[in-house]
Amino acid sequence: MGELNTSLVRQENDDSTNGGRYVEPFQSEVPRDPESNAPSFYRWSPSGIWYRDLLHFVGPGWFVCIAYVDPGNYQADIQAGATSRYNLLWTLWWSSLLSIYVQVLCVRLAVYGQVTLAEVQSADSSKAMRYLNWAIAEFTAVITDLPEVIGIGIAFNVFFGWPYYVGVILSLLTTMSFLAVASYGIRILEVIIVVFVGIMSIALWTEMSFVGVETGELWRGWIYGFVDVTSDDIFSITGILGAIVMPHNLYLHTAACQTRRVVREEIPVKEAVRWSSLEPVLPVLVSFFVNMAVIAIAAETVNGTADEPEKVGLTDFCYYFQKLKGGCVLWGIALLAAGQSSAITTTYTGQYIMDGFLHMRLPTWARAVLTRLVAIAPCVIVSAAFPTKLNHMVNIVNAALSFLLPFAFTPLVKYTTSVEYMGRYAPPLWERYLLRGAAVFVYLLNAVSLSITGGGFFGFIFKEPMSVKNGFYAFLMAVIQAFYFWWNLYTMMKPISTKMMPLEEERPYDEAEFAITSGVGDKIGGEKAQMMPIYGQDDSAPSPDVDDSIEPMAMSGTIT
Repeated sequence: MGELNTSLVRQENDDSTNGGRYVEPFQSEVPRDPESNAPSFYRWSPSGIWYRDLLHFVGPGWFVCIAYVDPGNYQADIQAGATSRYNLLWTLWWSSLLSIYVQVLCVRLAVYGQVTLAEVQSADSSKAMRYLNWAIAEFTAVITDLPEVIGIGIAFNVFFGWPYYVGVILSLLTTMSFLAVASYGIRILEVIIVVFVGIMSIALWTEMSFVGVETGELWRGWIYGFVDVTSDDIFSITGILGAIVMPHNLYLHTAACQTRRVVREEIPVKEAVRWSSLEPVLPVLVSFFVNMAVIAIAAETVNGTADEPEKVGLTDFCYYFQKLKGGCVLWGIALLAAGQSSAITTTYTGQYIMDGFLHMRLPTWARAVLTRLVAIAPCVIVSAAFPTKLNHMVNIVNAALSFLLPFAFTPLVKYTTSVEYMGRYAPPLWERYLLRGAAVFVYLLNAVSLSITGGGFFGFIFKEPMSVKNGFYAFLMAVIQAFYFWWNLYTMMKPISTKMMPLEEERPYDEAEFAITSGVGDKIGGEKAQMMPIYGQDDSAPSPDVDDSIEPMAMSGTIT
């Protein structure tokens, strides 16, 4: 079958059972689900029953929130608790609130605009900038995967005593197994993610209840711990920010939201934005308390007892996680659940990035193998040759993710706050200034951390005598800072050359888009990729700033 052509006369049937409508092409035979005999072209509209409407949109938030409790987060939490006790808990809290706001922006772009972040960046970029932005986003997804495979390797070491590199290599097989399960539907994958989050939460909260938390100190660090921050904490702060507000999540959530189709009328679309914006709140709050538990355990068991607390991390936290009988097993389960579920989501993120920027779609298994091999190679080398350096490697990845955050956050803010792009669905003026200010703050925080002493990057050159080596590092720092400043300024100031497609129009759907399917209607949409219109000032011709050698905004696939 071909695409769902919204220009055709359609027959719309009310569904009083679940508050939705079946939007059917005007034809004699409509494809139906073999079990329910329901028409396959289902579109949601408000039912008037709040919990039913909310439950319809539950899923993407849990799917995305796994990034907030991955092994990289655990490493950042351990470092924060081990070195500063509860003093950096405020950073975790405000980073979590920022992540909620970020997910709301993703919802607006996905539901109002019907595009992913990668797609809109691609449509609004020249050929050179498209490839540059793709390379940065792809690099972000790849290094995000490093802590995940390391966590799986450590989990197998805890369970069976195997060398870390054995578990790292086996992560390829375990990830492929879960992706095979995901082929049966997005709902199944979302349930698996929720189960993993539940396992982690129970394991960590149980251990936290036995270590004896200093409640007063915890509240102080949560509410105003920033008064005790020193320059030595900058590296931990950026690590927490990068581990919580992970840049790859912005690409992931703008795609995950598209799995809930909506009747393209103003009221249903606005209601969909409202419910989809509320849906991530609970997952993020759950992940906050999971991370708080790790900080508390580290603060009470590592701080003041370890000879070098700054070196404690994923590999040896098990030795401090023993208030319960079988504490190491619980820690291994938490690591395996976190690493495995995060590895699944980063695989899909890489596909959305490649599809959005380059309009290339690999089979899910091929993408999984590719990303696993790219991530596994450095981890195998480090885990085999330098097993004691794995914790430091994850620390560097966390700080790097924070540094890379503006490359996703700045364009997300740009498009969702633009009246030129979003039209009357852009936020009010005060919110636009607030969001743009947040984007500038995130950029400045990372720019300062790149050069300041204690930031974990180039700050050391200001403490050591000048030498040829330090001169080279100073030059490299200047080049990175110049590029960082130019890219953020150019991205924010460049006029937008595309417009959001009209709200009433539905983007064409085709088989295999977004890599994940959901049962009913999975095979609807045809086999040929359809083109989504790019609306510019002259709709009859592409913007001169957009390269014509690659077809713009190829949109093919099934979204259910």
